[in-house]
Order: sequence, then C-alpha cells, then structure tokens
Amino acid sequence: MKHLIIENIGKPAALEILYRQDAAQFTLDFDAVYESIKNEPVAKVWHERLHYVQPGVNWGNKNELWMVICVVAVASMVALVPNFIKIEQDVYYSRNIGLILFGALMAYFIFKQKQVLSSIIVPVVITIASVVYMNLLPNLPKSDSIVQAAIHMPLLLWVVFGYVFMNGGFTKSNSRISFLRFNGDFMVMSGLMLIAGGFFCAITIGLFSLIGVRIEIYFEDYIVPIGLSSVPVFAAFLVQNNNQLVSKISPVIARIFTPIVFVTLFIFIATVIATGNYPNSNRDFLMLFNVLLLAVMALILFSLTGISKSMDQKMNQWLLLGLSVLTIVVNIIALSSISYRISSYGFSPNRLSVLGADLLILFNLILVSRKLFLIVRGKVGVEEVEQSIAVFLPVYFIWTAFVSFGFPILFNMK
Repeated sequence: MKHLIIENIGKPAALEILYRQDAAQFTLDFDAVYESIKNEPVAKVWHERLHYVQPGVNWGNKNELWMVICVVAVASMVALVPNFIKIEQDVYYSRNIGLILFGALMAYFIFKQKQVLSSIIVPVVITIASVVYMNLLPNLPKSDSIVQAAIHMPLLLWVVFGYVFMNGGFTKSNSRISFLRFNGDFMVMSGLMLIAGGFFCAITIGLFSLIGVRIEIYFEDYIVPIGLSSVPVFAAFLVQNNNQLVSKISPVIARIFTPIVFVTLFIFIATVIATGNYPNSNRDFLMLFNVLLLAVMALILFSLTGISKSMDQKMNQWLLLGLSVLTIVVNIIALSSISYRISSYGFSPNRLSVLGADLLILFNLILVSRKLFLIVRGKVGVEEVEQSIAVFLPVYFIWTAFVSFGFPILFNMK
C-alpha cells in the first residue's frame, strides 16, 4: 500500500478509499512513507488525522462540578422528605416527582448558563405555583381528576424546563429543536446510568446477603431515592460537556427501532381489521392502547430529531413517512374508541384527558406527515419537519397546564 499512498498523495478521494479498505495497514504504511511526502499539504492533514488523540471525558471546570454536587444534594434531600416527616410515599412522589426531576435540571442550567434574574422569574413562579397547588389538593386516591393532574404536572414542568434550557429562545424554532435533540441524548445517557446503577444495587445487596445482612430496606428508603434524583442532573452534566459520548447513539437507536415499530403497527392494524376487535369496550385495554400511541409518537419525534442529519437516503424518508401515516391510523382508531366511550358513558377526567391528547397528537402527526411527504418529493428540507415538531411545544404546554390546574376544579375533585 506504500506506493499507492505516494502515487495518490494528490488525490484525497483515492486516499480515503485506501484508508477505508484497511485503516490499520494504511496507518502503518503512511507513517513509513511520511518523511518522503511530509511537505505535501494533504500529507500533513492526514498525519494530524491519523495521530489525533481523542480527548477523555470532560468533567467541566471545578466550579461547575461543585455546582452539580450542590444541586444533586438538594434534589436528594427533597426526595428523602417522606423518610423524615409523616406522609405517604405514593402521595408525595406522585405530586412532587416533577419538582425533583425538572426542578433540579432547571437549577443546573440556570447556574451553568448564568441566566439573569429577569429570564428566570417566569419559570420559577410557574414551578413554585405548580408544586404548591399539587400539594394543596386533597388526598383522594379515587379522584380521577387529581390523578390526571399528577400525571400531567411533570409534563408541564418538562416544558418549563425547556424554557429554561432555551434561555429566552422559546419563541425560536431552532432553540426548540435543540431542546428536543438534547432530550434524545439525555434519555440515552440517563438510561445507561440507570442500568449501571441497577446492577450496582443488585450486586451490593447480593454481596451483603452472603454474610446475612439485609440492606434492601435501607436501599429502598435512601439509596434508590438519592440515585433516581441524582441521575438526571449528572446525565445532563455529562451530555452538555461530552456531547460526543451519546450524539452518535441516538441516530443508531432510531434507525433500529423505526422499522421495528413500523412492522409492529402494520401487523397490529391488520389484526384489528381482520378480527374486528376494536378497543372500544374494555377500559383498561383502551388506556393501554393510548399509552402505546403516545409512546409511538415520542419515538417518531426522537427518530426525526435524532437521524435528521443522515436522512439522505430515500428509504429512510419513506420509512418515516410510512410510520407517521400508520400512527395517524392508530390515532384515529384510538379517537373512535374514546368517542364511543364518551357517547356511551359521558365525559370523565380520564376520557377527556385521552381525547385531548389524541387530538393534539393527531394534528401534530398530520403536520409532520405533510412535511415528510414534501421531503420525499424533494420540495423542502429536513429542517421543515423539525420545525413542525417544535411548533407544538407551546400547545402541549397549554394542554398540560389546563389538565393539571383545571381538571380538579372542573370535575369537582372527582
């Protein structure tokens, strides 16, 4: 390969082909002939490329690391409140999980971005009002309206966190797109940390059990709450300072699961049509059906934001278009089912919540599908699809705020 390198030193494309054929051999032979070609500009570039040392994990500066530790410490103390005061854990966590997770993330980005007081007043006021309101609601386990408020409050605070993340750029589509992309990388990093933490807990508990010491209760009461409240902040910290760690993983995950979900939905729709078993009579099945619908919508969002820069092949474009169309069909089935239940049994917090979410997702999917169709025809760029996703963030915020604050009052705490 040495003579081929010398002969093609003025042909960058040919050198790239040689490198991709056998990168290890190319590196050895290039180093062997470098002295004879070192005056060539292309040779200098290749020498730097082949001997570039990838930097290790960036742990940020000392002040940022201490700030992360302080935020994690506060979040952990909030998560441990049920261990020190008389309150049911299920009630406390269901109403404060949004504060523990997104409150800590807001604090981290406020300090990291050195945001001014005027830019954080709105998110801080909304967060405090949300937490106070949720904790003032009566403890009524059978109240569907309060349950729906507890489910939607973390979603509301997620959008508020997005406002903080964008640092005043909430009205700009590019800022919203960056926030969605961050969520994909953030979820990958958080998932890896949770898996590693789960293995650590299992090994530690097993290790102590060998000597007859039971530490399961201690882990459940202290270590697990501390770990779960710490992971989001550390994950955000690592993603912000080491984007290269996970930026290539999200597109891979999207490429793997998009065709799998497409085939699954296609078979599911065909089965529903063939058997005639529409999900309109079983409440539990209908709720599960709509959770699946929301999960599929989330996958489409992260697939688009994750692989947007590599959508140069028509196959990927058609696959995403097909997935969005199939999800619209599933959404219509869900809407017909929930409409059947409303016409049969009337409105309830659960039914109205599902109806509203399905309608929003349907409109968002139609907009996304239209943009994908135009991409397939080569009339718009991928940025148009991303913008069609990002434009609905304020709409989702309004809906989650209405459910969180309005449902308990609208349905009289029932």
